[in-house]
Order: sequence, then structure tokens, then C-alpha cells
Amino acid sequence: MEPGTPSRLIASAQDLGGVIVDRVPLKVYREGKCRGGRFPAGHLQVMLRSEAFLRQFRPIDSIATSPIYLPDFTLTKPGYNDGGVGQRIYYAGPPATIADDTTVLTKFLSVMAFASQADYANALGFALTVMLRNHFQGGKPVAAVTATKSHAGKDTIVAFAVGTGRLTSISYQSTNWALERSFVGALKNSPDTAIMNIENARLDSGNYIASAFLERFITDPYPTLFSTGTGAPVRRNNDIVLAITTNHGTLSTDMNNRSLPIHLAPTGNIEDRTSSIGNPKEEFLPQNREAIEAELRGMVERWKEAGMPLNTKVKHPFTIWAQTVGGILEVAGITGFLSNYSMRKAVDDPLRHAIGLLATALTPEGSDGWLRAADWAQRAVDMGLAKTLIPTADRDTAKGRERGIGVIMSKHRDETFNVETDDVRLVLRLEKARRRFESSPSTRYRFVQLEAYELPCEDDEQIVAAKENDARSTE
Repeated sequence: MEPGTPSRLIASAQDLGGVIVDRVPLKVYREGKCRGGRFPAGHLQVMLRSEAFLRQFRPIDSIATSPIYLPDFTLTKPGYNDGGVGQRIYYAGPPATIADDTTVLTKFLSVMAFASQADYANALGFALTVMLRNHFQGGKPVAAVTATKSHAGKDTIVAFAVGTGRLTSISYQSTNWALERSFVGALKNSPDTAIMNIENARLDSGNYIASAFLERFITDPYPTLFSTGTGAPVRRNNDIVLAITTNHGTLSTDMNNRSLPIHLAPTGNIEDRTSSIGNPKEEFLPQNREAIEAELRGMVERWKEAGMPLNTKVKHPFTIWAQTVGGILEVAGITGFLSNYSMRKAVDDPLRHAIGLLATALTPEGSDGWLRAADWAQRAVDMGLAKTLIPTADRDTAKGRERGIGVIMSKHRDETFNVETDDVRLVLRLEKARRRFESSPSTRYRFVQLEAYELPCEDDEQIVAAKENDARSTE
């Protein structure tokens, strides 16, 4: 295989015939006369199903053009690497380089307008996930890269994470079958894809960004890829990292639960912004991809030297992935990984966000906070939250609104919500009880404050940000 040549899936007689024509001079003789220079298609099809023929080749599950880690966290070497079934990898590239510091990583990440330290850490976690993409099959999150405005750097973060791997981008389709067809067709055309990016997803109808196909793909360790018009079904290892970039959409609850949130919040006019490293996407990354990957490998190697500790404090449905990547970041001294997971779910999920806003409504003085569903329904109407919190069929009457919001609040019983007001960030738990209130039994709901953090003034934030940037630049 020539360096730089994209990998090809040989799944049909036509595919095999093309490979033979390119590499083997062939003449077919019959009765002493040359009858052509190709095998008949029927013979080629039989060869692809013949054990005797296939045994002449070592089994390869994937071809890598950049070094990746085998299941035991050893790096691939040039040539054939046998990591066991599903991890037999042919690496077509030079020996891996490993850096002792993170100078280039810090330069790049310091100029990106992350909303918080957690987003900074999650971006690094995204890049590490891509480097370890053949691990955690069926247990890797979708990187949800969001921003407060256009051109904030969403695609730059995806380009940073993919490194020297292949990035394949498709457009979001609200119809599930159309998105699946686009996804499968793109992946069959580029089977060595490292990141599949659903780019700049937006919804004109105001609903959630959702896809049953994507949710199934994320959690399937060995998915079958098939859609009408994309050829025969193909099964493969799930070594693909998914990404979704959006300014104008919110992810469904199921997608949020499977996400790695990375939020960008630049201030001021983006067109007036200047960067100390030049254009991050068009200049810095192309010039420093190999150096960035060497520094990421250095982080993994130092984690291995430390005994490969897991970070058991981080919480995420994909536990093994979260604890492993969290452990690598913890050894590297990077804090905040996934600490915004609950907050982003509350912000990006319209229903949870609306419940959180409802929780900030003033409770009557002298009350213990327990209110009937009818009272919460009236508060939802007063705060303009009825369309989000109350189903359409229940909005027309007071009894309907009472019933509708009661169903919603019951479903979210004992869940916690992160809420941010003008002055404070709160963590609240929704409680439900049926007992005797005021002598008569009834069902009521309340929000209990678990934590409260006073929001700093802008001057304080600027001082903290300046100190963090100074610390990163001196690492």
C-alpha cells in the first residue's frame, strides 16, 4: 500500500478485479490463444468466498495512517499489528513520536473561547478519544460542539481533535432515513474515517436534534451499515467518533445523555478578533498536527507510567471511557473534565431547562415550598414556559394544565437541575410527595436547594481568566 493511499473495502467482484488489474499483469489463455486480461466476474465472486483463497492473507480489521493504541495501550508499529480479533491493524506510516510536554497543545487551546475550564478539558478529552478510537466500542460519546454565535471555532475544535486522521462531514437531516443514508454512504466511501461530523446542524422547526440511527450507532460495538442505495450491508468495528456542531439547535435528551459537551462563548465582534498563533484552523493546525498528536501520545504514555489510574470521580453513562480519559487528564494536571455535563444537559435540553427556570419562581413567604400541580401550572403560564412544559392537548384548560405539568414533574421526580440566575448558580432537586398538607391529603411538588454558587463579577472573571491563561502559557 502506497503512503497516502486511502484504504479500500474489497467486498465485490468489481472491487477485487480492480485491485488485480492495478497490481498483477494478467493474460487468460484458452486453447493456446489469449482470450483477455481479466478474470470473469463469477470467478472473482467465488474467490471472495473461498476459505482457501482468503487464508492466503492475514486478516485485517482496519488500516491506520496515523499511530493508534492497541487494546493493551501499546502503540501500533509500522506494518501489521495483531491486537486480537477486531484489533488486527495495518499501520501505514512512520514510527510514532512522543513528546515530553504540552507546549503546542496549550498554545492552541489557550486562544479558543471556551465557556469554562470544563470545556477546555473536554476538548482535550475529545482529542484523546479520537486517538483511542478503536477502544470503548459502543461506549464512546458524541462530541457536541456548540457555540453562542457563528464562526466561534466549532469546526476548528473538530479539526483539532481529528489530527492526522480522516474527517468526514455530512449535513444533518431531520428525517432519520435520509441521515442514515448519507451517513452510511459517506462511511462506505471513506472506511478509514476517524471522525464523522454532522456539521452545523440546525432546525427550522424548533424541535430537537435527534436521530434513532445515531443513538443506536453510538452504543453498537459492531454495527451493520446498510441503507437503500448504498450497496450491500457491511459490518464493522465501531471505531468511529461522532461529532455534532451547532449554533441553532438543541440535542434531544437521549443524545445529550450520550454526549461530550464542548461549548464556546466568544465575546465581542468575532471579525475584530486577533490570535497570537495566526489563524488557528487554516494556519496553526496544519503546521502543527504531528506535534499535537505527539503531545497527546505523551499524555497517554505518562499515564501508563503512572500505572494507568482511572478517574472514578467523573460521572457519565459511558463509565469506562469517562474514567480512562479522565485518568489521563488527571495525571496531566488538567481539571474540570465533564464537570459541565449536568449543566449542559440542563441548558441544551429545552424541557430540563424550562423545569430549572420554573424552580427559580418565588415561593410564597412562610411556605415550605410544597405546591400543588395547579400552582406550578399557573407559574409556568406566568413565566411563559407553558409551551415547553405542558403538552399541547392539555394547555386549553386549567385542569388540563394541572394534569399536564403533573405528569412532567412526576417523570422528573428526584432529578437534579442546574440553574443559573443573574446572581447565582443553583443545584436543585425536584421532590414529590403525597401526604396530609393542611389536614387533607394531596400530591405536591417542591424544589430543594442542594448547592449555591455566587456568580463572580465581570472584573473578577477577567482576573481569573488572565491567571489561567498565564498558568497555561508557562506549563
